[in-house]
Amino acid sequence: MAFATAEARGIALQIPRNSLALLMLAQLVVVLPLTPYISPWIVGVCAFCGVWRWRVFQGRHGFPPSLVKVFLVIASVVGLALSGYDTFSLEAATSLLVVAFALKLVEMKSRRDAYVIIYLSYFLVATGFLFSQTIGLAAYELTAAIVVTSAMVGMNQLHTRVRPLASLQTAAVLILQALPLTIVLFLLFPRIGPLWSIPVHSSASTGLSDTVKPGDVASLSRSDELAFRVVFDGSVPEQRDLYWRGLVYSEFEQGAWSVGESLDPIDIPDLPRAQPGLNGIYDYEIFLEPTQTEWLYALHTPVTLPRRAELLEDYRMVNDTPVISILRYRVESDQRVVNGLFLEPEMRERELRLPEGESPRIRTWAAELARQYDDPRRIVGAMLRHIRNEPFSYTLRPPALPDENSIDAFWFDTRRGFCTHYAGAVVFALRSIGIPARMVGGYQGGEMNPVTGHMVVRQYDAHAWMEVWYEGIGWMRYDPTGAVAPARVEQGLNAALSSSERAELSFLSNARQSGDSNLLQDMLQFADSLEHRWNLWVVGYDTATQSSVLKKLLGDITPGRVAAALLAGCGASMLMVAAAIFWRRRGASRHKLERQFTSFCQAFRGTPMQREGHESPAAYLTRLGQATGVDTSELAAQLQSSLYDPEQAADFWERQQLRRALHTLRFKLLFQRA
Repeated sequence: MAFATAEARGIALQIPRNSLALLMLAQLVVVLPLTPYISPWIVGVCAFCGVWRWRVFQGRHGFPPSLVKVFLVIASVVGLALSGYDTFSLEAATSLLVVAFALKLVEMKSRRDAYVIIYLSYFLVATGFLFSQTIGLAAYELTAAIVVTSAMVGMNQLHTRVRPLASLQTAAVLILQALPLTIVLFLLFPRIGPLWSIPVHSSASTGLSDTVKPGDVASLSRSDELAFRVVFDGSVPEQRDLYWRGLVYSEFEQGAWSVGESLDPIDIPDLPRAQPGLNGIYDYEIFLEPTQTEWLYALHTPVTLPRRAELLEDYRMVNDTPVISILRYRVESDQRVVNGLFLEPEMRERELRLPEGESPRIRTWAAELARQYDDPRRIVGAMLRHIRNEPFSYTLRPPALPDENSIDAFWFDTRRGFCTHYAGAVVFALRSIGIPARMVGGYQGGEMNPVTGHMVVRQYDAHAWMEVWYEGIGWMRYDPTGAVAPARVEQGLNAALSSSERAELSFLSNARQSGDSNLLQDMLQFADSLEHRWNLWVVGYDTATQSSVLKKLLGDITPGRVAAALLAGCGASMLMVAAAIFWRRRGASRHKLERQFTSFCQAFRGTPMQREGHESPAAYLTRLGQATGVDTSELAAQLQSSLYDPEQAADFWERQQLRRALHTLRFKLLFQRA
């Protein structure tokens, strides 16, 4: 008896085979979306542990001894220390969690170990959303949660019933039953900011950098990654006016432009409000992709700022924290505003600063122009005409430039460059003759999505231009690229490139920038519209959006009304789930012909002609016919065939005929009995 009890306890502690197989599948699905953010050797550790555990499952290997487990832990910790992660970065925390998950899997023996693996899997599913919040990832992680939950369901199945598909089905039902309550809490529960902040390692693929060399933006323009989406309230600016201002490059050193030292915030110009879309006033909402930086993008001179944003002295708009997830913010821009009408001495010195001895040839050339023209605006016009008339070319393949005298090398020797080459060279020339100027980085252009009417700005729209300060006028925008490649400003990047350079762009980039409507472009626009709606109502559902929704639903927002709405919503969602559960457990509906035959039998209940429990429909009708002398053989055969032979199932007209025959027979039998 004691042996039987111990054996039963051992079975209870074992992991069911179907649950173990699902746990192995869960390891794959939860780690897969994290592979771009962790080191390749960690992926190798996961594969090694997974193969080892699978061979243990097959009986080909035993569990690792204690010394091997200690070695694996020490080696993993050393590997993490040498992987180059910041100590408290998100990548480091994720890598540690993935390694712990893999090492725990290889030593998993009991149900307790399996539950630890399941809980770690749920953490990894949630971790994926820290890196991306796309609708595709959400659908994938929902599937991953179903797989993990199915492993937990399998833990509670009998060892004699190995049914992985049934576990998956049960898990899917459980997840779907939780969705109504999840939606209610998402819509109504007060939005709470994160209780902690994890720094995210900056990546060059996120967009523009605060230090840029002439060829950097050209490299970025080969990428079709999304920069941000824009929704305009009212009219949309022309393509040539879509200058999305982000960074101001005021420092030049060793062939590279940089933002320079930090600046103080300034007050927003106080102007009378006008209708958006009129007189150069535009009201719009931006959905900015994660950049891991503080700067934001807007059209010329924002006059209303997002919450937690500031406008600096060089008219850059910055957020108070790095953008580590999709940021939704609203801006109003007024192109009537004069920027920098009065230039402070410190700012003047900043926008005139050049390294001594750098690029002497262009300094001499600019000084000659200054002797010819006394008006700074005429000097700028002469420089742009020089670009237009001389054999300069616009290319994605600019030749390399030296760190020293790079401006001279471009302006007089190579004469082949991208937007940063031209803007940087003209700014340098203007500064050399005492005219304040600076290079501005951001994006130029955008593509309208006709499905939802929003604008899409991608990395290949990255652009650089310049601003020049005039006494009594302020800062004015110029784009030297328009002098060498006007199609870039009017129609976009693709129109300004040669056929060989367009071939360097990705297939999707060319499809998106193609002016011809085709099936692929329509599919891409539809997919983008779905992603935009997801960002609009899920990722971008912040405190301001929730307040707007609650005002429409509740009127005045008070704690009592919000609590009542939460209780009502939670109750309604739980009632829906309960109704669905009871609906699934309802009795199966009977065949119409079966109900008709049952009604026929009930007419003779309590009489000698009552149907016995063991009698089939044919046997019962045959007995009635023999007892009363009525021929029921044909009716019994038809009824038996229609009820029990799927290939001979009666259609509507046959059922009506059988119903009339049963009705006639019942009338005859009751008449004889009377």
